[in-house]
Amino acid sequence: MKIPEQPQKTNVPVLSFVTILGIVFTVALTFATIWIPRILSVLLTGVIPDVNPGMDPEFVEEFMKIARPIGYVCLAAVIILIIVGFITRRKNLSSLGAIFFFLPTFGYFAGSMFFLAGLGILRITWTPFWEFNLVNLGDIAYLPYMIPTYLFHRVGLDVRMLLALAVTGLGFFIFLLGTIAWFYGKVEKRETVTFWIYKYSRHPQYLGYIIWSYGVMLQASLAGISWGGSNPGASLPWLISSLIVVCIALAEEISMSKRDRDTYLKYKESAPFMFPIPKFVASLVTAPIRVLLGKNQPENTKEAVGTFAVYCIILVLLSLPFVLLTFPPDHEWWKWPVWPTSPGPSPIFWLVLSPF
Repeated sequence: MKIPEQPQKTNVPVLSFVTILGIVFTVALTFATIWIPRILSVLLTGVIPDVNPGMDPEFVEEFMKIARPIGYVCLAAVIILIIVGFITRRKNLSSLGAIFFFLPTFGYFAGSMFFLAGLGILRITWTPFWEFNLVNLGDIAYLPYMIPTYLFHRVGLDVRMLLALAVTGLGFFIFLLGTIAWFYGKVEKRETVTFWIYKYSRHPQYLGYIIWSYGVMLQASLAGISWGGSNPGASLPWLISSLIVVCIALAEEISMSKRDRDTYLKYKESAPFMFPIPKFVASLVTAPIRVLLGKNQPENTKEAVGTFAVYCIILVLLSLPFVLLTFPPDHEWWKWPVWPTSPGPSPIFWLVLSPF
């Protein structure tokens, strides 16, 4: 059974207009990812006042007595939302839960000293992560960022913020391409979309979200410690959110294989799961699944949840060297690798992230 690679009819003028509009939209959203949180932070600071922990520790402790249980309840609510989504097979609920789980990352853009002031109040959901020093247990996620950043640093170029913005924009752009292709597929009444970007990724929207959120995580990690009192990054929440999205994609494939079996199974053989990688790399990545399940991919929700747990444990273990060695020093990613040879981030950092 041959899968049609291209739509039967393509309205070129409309497609061209939508593509150009999409590029402009992507660039705009890339910068909005930074500036909208900054504006919200300024507005919310008047509602949720700043507190200097060094000046009034008793007041801070009294505040935390109220905030702490709220944070635990919020985290529990997000987890329940994700679980209910998987149990009821409503991926929209689980997707929403993954987004809510990642949302506190924007709290790093709050221009305040107290980490729960202004927009920083979003981080209340991560109260358990902060109190038990768990936020860094996903620092292996920084490895793809470290390699190009360090290489450019060796030749005297500071590309940290440029790289973060580029990754954010790339995520938006991939998501947009996937959305355009999906809409065209639905216009043609296809159960399975197999053309355009779907030839290179079976889940471009999910891939776009993962890449976009990675860029946002990098931007948050580059916020100096004066913005919120401390900045241990957001690697573990990003890893968990991304793994949840991957499991949602796996659950979706299970459903698609049942609903459009012949076409989708053939499609799976011709297109990679998320993005094109060499076969030996793909084999290495899926090795834990083969060991756990004896197959390359889970075939039911229970196996998808088990896959999430296994990869989460593996990535946390791989992150332990960063935690045990306290790398970078004091976990200040906003200084690495410039620290300690430079007084601070490059001018573009302050241009993009400095307070109003």
